[in-house]
Amino acid sequence: MSRSVTKWISSWFSSSKKLPSNLIMKQANKGRFRITINERGFLDSQNNATLTCEVPGSTTIISIVPEGAAVKKGDIVCELDSSSLEEKARQAEIDVTKAEASFSAARENLEIQKTQNASDIAFAQLSLELAELDYNKFMEGELPQQRDQILGQIRLKQEELARKEEAYAFTKRMAKKGYRSPSELEAQRIAMTQAEIQLRVEEENMRVLDKFTAPRTIRELEANAKELVRELDRVERQSAAALAKANAEFESSKLTLEVEKQKYNDWLKHIQLCTLRAPQDGQIVYANSSSGRRGGSGEPDIIEGATVRERQAIVKIPDLSKMKIDARIHESMISQLDLGQPVIIRADAQPGEVYHGVVAMISSVPLSGSFPNYDIKEYQVAINLTDPPERVRMLRPGLSAEFEVVVEDREDVLQVPVQAVVQVGKDYYMWVMTSQKSIQRRQVKVGKSNQTDIEILDGVKPGDSVVMSPRTIFSDDITKLEELLTAKLAAEKLAAGEDAAEAAEDLQEESPRARKPDGEGKPQARKPGGPGGDPAAFFSRLDKDGDGLISKEEAPAQLQGAFSSADTDGDGSLSPAELKAHAANRPQ
Repeated sequence: MSRSVTKWISSWFSSSKKLPSNLIMKQANKGRFRITINERGFLDSQNNATLTCEVPGSTTIISIVPEGAAVKKGDIVCELDSSSLEEKARQAEIDVTKAEASFSAARENLEIQKTQNASDIAFAQLSLELAELDYNKFMEGELPQQRDQILGQIRLKQEELARKEEAYAFTKRMAKKGYRSPSELEAQRIAMTQAEIQLRVEEENMRVLDKFTAPRTIRELEANAKELVRELDRVERQSAAALAKANAEFESSKLTLEVEKQKYNDWLKHIQLCTLRAPQDGQIVYANSSSGRRGGSGEPDIIEGATVRERQAIVKIPDLSKMKIDARIHESMISQLDLGQPVIIRADAQPGEVYHGVVAMISSVPLSGSFPNYDIKEYQVAINLTDPPERVRMLRPGLSAEFEVVVEDREDVLQVPVQAVVQVGKDYYMWVMTSQKSIQRRQVKVGKSNQTDIEILDGVKPGDSVVMSPRTIFSDDITKLEELLTAKLAAEKLAAGEDAAEAAEDLQEESPRARKPDGEGKPQARKPGGPGGDPAAFFSRLDKDGDGLISKEEAPAQLQGAFSSADTDGDGSLSPAELKAHAANRPQ
């Protein structure tokens, strides 16, 4: 809001000379200013150890340490009946002995079969190697030699043909010029033809060798070698089959022995699991269900002589020297939290005792609310207690506690109760007692606020007396102030060529009564139909402490279930505007 508008508005209001009879005054004081987040949660151990029954099927508790007893790491906590397991372990030991005898016989048979196979295969391989030598002798010695001889003749004939062709070409050029006779030319042609014929003869010899002589000899040698290869293959396959059979018997006996040993070791392990030892120091807590036994007798699940099933929890051993608080924080306040922030804790079971802690964990993903408030988003928070172990041991898991997270803590801050400040548009106002015993409205500059007080940066001095709940006492003046602001802003927008109707919307957005800093004042009258017919009277009846807000404790039973959905800003209380909006949205 511009200075000109503020100055223009101030001229419409003068200090009140007649003091209302229902004035409540508070002094603006400098002091410690602390911004905190107050919530409730439940105590739990940072390190919980649970001992469960790991014996298959079911068994019986023979002995167990009394509930509440202190134990050390390694102490025997519970003993389960192991008589049936010991009988099964003895039978498993007999089966292991039989499996070891079968395994030894199969191992010897396997070694004998390997030796026999080696002899048979070695003889077949020798025969094959001799046939391969004959084949290689022809392929690498005789055949290349024959080919080289023919190729040598071919090269000689090719060179001779080349010379004859050159001589014939030269004679032909000379004959055209008249230097050679036709007979000489014909003689050169005949010589060239003879050279071509001789070259073709040698090439034909190469063709006969490659196509007939060499393939026939190679086929004979290959046939002999292939037959011996097949013989070697038959010997190898027969040997492999015999070896596979012996090896299968060996592996089967080996696997049987391993399985029998595993069974035996499992029974021994199950016998050991019948003795439950404490994994850490702590106090014994029986893992009893709240409903007792299934038959409805009300007897606890955990007791000497009781039957327990596999994976059933028997006892819990929380570390009472390290405790924490598990809680949920509304998404509107999560931005103020940070790891390591100090926390003041008060447990319901220890009235008057104050504990200390730090924020240790803040979940990164919000959790959905429970029925019927699924739209509420909350974050899981863990607070570790930092007091000495002897003090922490006074607490127990499951106890409820109230904690106060210290977001900001400063000294020598000028502050007044939040009920003394009224927001109009973007400006904040207070009503102050002057030295002439009259009430003066002042525009103030505010800072941060907590649950009860708001920081004053300018406009009020320490020791000034301010009016509490001015929206209730000076409601007519505040309404007139809002109307004048709307009119002035509309005039300025018209002068600037803008839509004057936006002025009222701008003022409403800047000064919504549902989010004013003092959170007080009676709601504006509306049409009948709200709770009790008269919304203002209904709100006043509910606001028992007169702070201008309805807490959950003050809300009637019919409003308790929908309190969270009606509390749109998530501050834990309902303003007049929130109550009005909730009533308007209710099904008729």
